Amino acid sequence: MNDAAHSPPSVDSALLRLCMYVNYCAYAIQLNSVGIAVLQSQRSFGVSLVAASTLAMFKGAGILCGALLAGAFLGRLGHKRAMQIALAGSALALVIVPLQRSFTAVQFVFLATGLCYGLMKVALYATVGLVAPDRRRHASVLSFVEASYKIGSFLAFFLFAAFTNDLDPESTSWTLGYAVLAGVMGFAFVLLLRARIDESRAHGRETRSPLQGLREMARLAVTPIALTLACLVFAAISVEHAFINLLPTFNSRVVGLAPSLSMQIAAIYASCAIVGRLGVGFLLRRVSWLPVTTACLVGATALLILGLAFTQSPVAPGAASWRDVPPGALILPLTGLFIGPLWPMIHSAALTSLPVERHGTLASLSVVFSSTSGAIATPLLGMVFAWYGGVVAFACLLVPIVMLALGAVGLRRIEGGRRSSASHPPVRWC
Repeated sequence: MNDAAHSPPSVDSALLRLCMYVNYCAYAIQLNSVGIAVLQSQRSFGVSLVAASTLAMFKGAGILCGALLAGAFLGRLGHKRAMQIALAGSALALVIVPLQRSFTAVQFVFLATGLCYGLMKVALYATVGLVAPDRRRHASVLSFVEASYKIGSFLAFFLFAAFTNDLDPESTSWTLGYAVLAGVMGFAFVLLLRARIDESRAHGRETRSPLQGLREMARLAVTPIALTLACLVFAAISVEHAFINLLPTFNSRVVGLAPSLSMQIAAIYASCAIVGRLGVGFLLRRVSWLPVTTACLVGATALLILGLAFTQSPVAPGAASWRDVPPGALILPLTGLFIGPLWPMIHSAALTSLPVERHGTLASLSVVFSSTSGAIATPLLGMVFAWYGGVVAFACLLVPIVMLALGAVGLRRIEGGRRSSASHPPVRWC
């Protein structure tokens, strides 16, 4: 993608961006309810922490299948139709949980909505290249899109907290949140119907077979850009999912707060990530992504260490008042200011290293990487949490933070190599 490109977008840009924001927000509410479901499944259905943590595996398996389907069929389905199928399928699956109210139903809904999200994410990421034709605008738009995801993350905690019964541990009233979410998905589907997208620039090879699409993914997967992105995705998922999925349990078991208050404080992380992504979205219009990434990693490390140091102050078990919250419980969620912007920055840098018609393929690989990473990282951290305690589990996040720093430097070198060879015949990446 050329920074000097000034060709007008081939889409109704404003309405399409609104559609992307609402769609991504809706999925964020569902997918980021994993941490809530982990905590509530232990209370309502009597499952262990390790068993409840496997919900992330069901979500990851669904996302993996969705990404493979997108890689094989996106060219034939088209971006808009793929997003419509995903939203309709998610809305239908979500109504099962409040009807069945069982741990099996929760497992199924994360599998089904994960599959639909995999399809949605690939189509959406590929569409960003149509809205933003140059590198800095691409990074900015993708940061705003991902900020809408964090808005959904923020709303998820308060949505399910509103349906949580603190006095009855076996209550399943929290499952009614999924009924509300099904309505949100339906609204997003209706909104998408009005969007117009000219997708000819994004995938000009609609006649390729599904097998050819999968072969293209396999060829791209062994290139330096894809391998580097895989390492970055694993590290980013490990850090971010630890806060999203285990922070409510950390607040409840380690800090000693009531379940509803644990969820509300965990929502601070999502709100900070929103601020971080929006702020970086404006900043990236003027500053290169690598210095911003470096600053974010330094800030996240400092807050993580400081927050864990202050969580040693005991509180009364089941504390339900904000006055009883220790400083550490408020410091840890502030890491969202620095962790939140990392995901869109590394993806924009990777995507804009390729022509726009390759963005869908690399986005498919990214979803494969992220689903695999999520299926491994969250249960692994859950086991560390159960065996060694929450403080040790969160301290282990310093390892993937170092991986992010090393991977960002590697990605910048690859990006620089692509620019330096601009005067020569283009490199074939797959």
